[in-house]
Amino acid sequence: MNSKKLNILILFLLISMLGMAQNPKRIFNNSLFKGMEARVQADIDSELDKAKENFEKVLAKEPESRMANIGLAAVYSVDKYSGKDYFKAFAYFQKAYDTKPQFSDDDNEVLNEWFTKQDKRRKNQPISRNMDWQYLHLEDKLIKFVREENNADHARRFLKEFPDSKYKTNVSHILSYIKFREAEKQNTVDAFNQFLNDYPESAQVNIATKLRNNLAYQNAIRKGTLQDLRDFVTHYPEAQQVNEMKKRMADMAFKEAAATKTLEAIDHYIADFPNSPKIAAAKLLKKQLLFEWAKSVKSLEAYNRFVSLYPEGEQYIDIFNLKASILGNEMLADLPEEHYQFVKGFDNQEFNDFGGGIATRPNGELVVVSATPKAEGEMYDSWILGLDANGEMLWNKILGNRFDDLVNKVSINAQNEIYVAGITNAIVDSVDGMAWIYKLAANGQNSFNQKVSMTEALDFVVYPDNQILIAGYAKNTEESLFTPALVKLNANGKKLWSRKYTNKGKVYALTSDTASNTAFAAAGNWIFAIDEAGYLQWDILLPENQQATAVDMNAKKQILFAGSTPDGAFAAAYDTNGKKLWESPLNLTGDGMPEHIVALADNTFVIAGTYNNKIKLVQIDDAGSVKSEKEFNLPHGVKLNDITLTDGSSVAISATRLGDKADLIVFKLGFK
Repeated sequence: MNSKKLNILILFLLISMLGMAQNPKRIFNNSLFKGMEARVQADIDSELDKAKENFEKVLAKEPESRMANIGLAAVYSVDKYSGKDYFKAFAYFQKAYDTKPQFSDDDNEVLNEWFTKQDKRRKNQPISRNMDWQYLHLEDKLIKFVREENNADHARRFLKEFPDSKYKTNVSHILSYIKFREAEKQNTVDAFNQFLNDYPESAQVNIATKLRNNLAYQNAIRKGTLQDLRDFVTHYPEAQQVNEMKKRMADMAFKEAAATKTLEAIDHYIADFPNSPKIAAAKLLKKQLLFEWAKSVKSLEAYNRFVSLYPEGEQYIDIFNLKASILGNEMLADLPEEHYQFVKGFDNQEFNDFGGGIATRPNGELVVVSATPKAEGEMYDSWILGLDANGEMLWNKILGNRFDDLVNKVSINAQNEIYVAGITNAIVDSVDGMAWIYKLAANGQNSFNQKVSMTEALDFVVYPDNQILIAGYAKNTEESLFTPALVKLNANGKKLWSRKYTNKGKVYALTSDTASNTAFAAAGNWIFAIDEAGYLQWDILLPENQQATAVDMNAKKQILFAGSTPDGAFAAAYDTNGKKLWESPLNLTGDGMPEHIVALADNTFVIAGTYNNKIKLVQIDDAGSVKSEKEFNLPHGVKLNDITLTDGSSVAISATRLGDKADLIVFKLGFK
C-alpha cells in the first residue's frame, strides 16, 4: 500500500473515531451497553471507562449535551463498575432531567434500550414517564448507598450537592447519628460538646447531653476540687446532677470556709450558697466569729455591727453589755464625780432612744423602758430592758402598736409583774394619739394591751389587788387646753371608772397609801386625795404661782408634793388627811420643773427634774431641810426620764443623752 493510500486510511479512521467519540448513541451502543452486559470485571471496567471517557469528551465540546449527561449518569450508576459513583450518576442525570429535554428518535431508541436493560417493564414506556422513573431510581439508589455506607463524608456530600432533595431531612438525621456514634465511641466531654455544637437540632441531643453531663460530672468528682465542682455547675446548669453537685459544693465550701475561721470566708459562703443545708451552721459560725471579733476589737463600731445583725440571744446580751459599758464609760467621763455604783449607756442599733421610766423589781433587778424604732424608718415602740442590780442587761424586748408608742412610766407589782404606760397611736410632732397601758407577766408574756380614755398617761399606781389608777390629761383640740383626768382599771385592764375635772391642767403624778388604798395626786396648782372609788377625800388649791408636778410618800406617811414657783421650786409635806406639815423652797432654777420624787429608807426625799438640759437632784429630810444637791450634765445635754429607789439609800436614774442620736443612760448612786 502506497503512502498516499495509507494516509487516506489513517485520516478515515481518525474521522470515524472522532465521529464515534462525539456521538452519544454510538457510545451507548459500543461501550456503555457492552460494559453493562459484561460478566468479567476487567471487561466491565474497560468498557465503562471508555464510555465515561468518550461522554466526557462530548461534554467538553457540548457542556449542555443531555445525552452525554445521561450517559455519564448511566456509567456511574452501574453497580458492578469499579468506578461507580451514585452521587455523580444522580447529579448528571438531574442536570439533564431538570432541563425537561426533547429527545430525537435516535435518542429515544437508545434511552428505551437503557431503561429496558435496567427494568424490562420500562420497555416502550413514554420517554417522560421513564425519565421520571429513572430520576427516582437513581435517587433511591443514592440514598440507599448513603444509608448503607453509614459514612459521614457521604452524608455531608449528599447534603451539599443535593440541598433540595426530599431526603435532606433523612440524610441530616443519618449524618447526626453517624457523628453521634463517633462521639459516643470517643466518649469524651469535648467530643460530645463538639457534636452538640455542630448538630444542635439532632434527635440525639438529649442522650448526647446526658452522656456528656455524666462524663463531666465524673471528671469533676474525680478531680475533686471546689473549682472543678463550680465549673461543672457553671457549664452544665441543666444537668440532672447539678443539685447533687451543689450539695457537694456547699459541703466542701463550708468545710473550707470553716477551716479559715474568717468572717470574709463565711460571708462569701452565705452569699454563694443561700439555700444550702449548711446555711444554718454557717450563720451560727458567722455569729460566733463576729462575736469573738467584736469582743477582741472592743469598739462601739464592732459592737454595733454585731447587735444590728443579732438583736437577740445570749451573745447579743454579752455584746450589748460590753457596748453598754463602753457607752457608760464614755458618759461617765463627762459626768460629775459621784459615788456611782454603775453607769451604763444603752443604744438600740444606733437609733434615737428616748424617754421612759425605771422601776425596781422585788429581787433588786431593774426594769427600764424607753421609746425606740424596731428598724430604720419604722415608728417608735416601747423598748423594755431587764437589768440586774449592777446594770447588766438580762433581756430586752420591743412592744408596740401601729403608730408611734411613747412610754412615760413603768411599775412592778408584788407579783413581779410589769406595767408600762404612755401614749399610743400617735405620730411624733403630728398626731396626738391616746393613752395606753400594757402588762407583762413575770416571765415576760403579754397579759393585756389596753387603750385608756384620755390623751396621755403620765403616771399610775398599782393597788395591792392589782387594780390600776392612771393619771394624765384629756386634750381639748379646739381650745388647746388640758383637762386633768383619772381612769381606774381592774386587774385585767378593763375600765372601772373615769374622772375628768373642771380644773385646767394635767394630773402629773400619783402616789398611794396601800393601807387605805388612798391615792394622792399632783395636778398643777391643785393637789388632792381620792379613795379607791374615785371620790375626793380632800383637795387643796395652791396659789396660782405654784404648780405641783411630783409627789411621793415616805414611811412616816408624809405626802411630799414638789413643783415650780416663779423663783425656782418648792417642796411641801402633808399628812394623809391633807394637813400641811411644812414647806421649803428648793434651789432648782432655770427652764424646767420637779418631775419625780423618791422617798429613802431614812424618810428623806430625793427630788429630781430637768433644768436647761441638766438633771438636778435635791435631797431633803423629813423636816424640809436640804441635805444635798447634785447636778448631772453631758456635752449635748441630758434629760431625766425617771428615778427609782433600789435599796434603802440608793437610787437608779434613767435619762436620755441628748444629741443627734439620743441614747438611754442608766446610773445608780447612793445617798447618805
